[in-house]
Amino acid sequence: MVEEVVEYRFRPATSDDDAFVYGLHRAAMGAVVEATWGPWDEAVQRGFHERSFSPERLRIVLVGDVEAGVVDAGFETPTVFYIGRIEILPRFQGVGLGSRILRDLLAAARRRGAAAAELHVLKANRARSLYERLGFVVIADEDPKFRMRLELPDAGDAAAGR
Repeated sequence: MVEEVVEYRFRPATSDDDAFVYGLHRAAMGAVVEATWGPWDEAVQRGFHERSFSPERLRIVLVGDVEAGVVDAGFETPTVFYIGRIEILPRFQGVGLGSRILRDLLAAARRRGAAAAELHVLKANRARSLYERLGFVVIADEDPKFRMRLELPDAGDAAAGR
């Protein structure tokens, strides 16, 4: 597959993004949720969303002026960058948007001093193959997900090609 170059930008999420973020989660992750826990349970999923929706941590992904996804990522410790969530609407999947966002996040984290990046991925999520292509390795099996880690070279090593 040849990936298209997709231009995007972020904007801070607000409480007004609640419905978009929930709908995005269902559209982007519904099949993965069902493969992991069985049929989609609206009450359970809404309850989880209500407990976990924190707009101050989220950034909305825009392609042009269209809301295309959401990102939750930041430093877990002074040297470990944690990617909590990257969800992209299905119509924007398969064109390299998620890959580009992830690469950009990792480069920015590296510039800000991260020595490593970590994330969790549900075992049924096909995004695991993207993470592995980028060099993430499984460091823990936390059923039903894996914790993955990528060691990041420091900015000087990366610039020198090491």
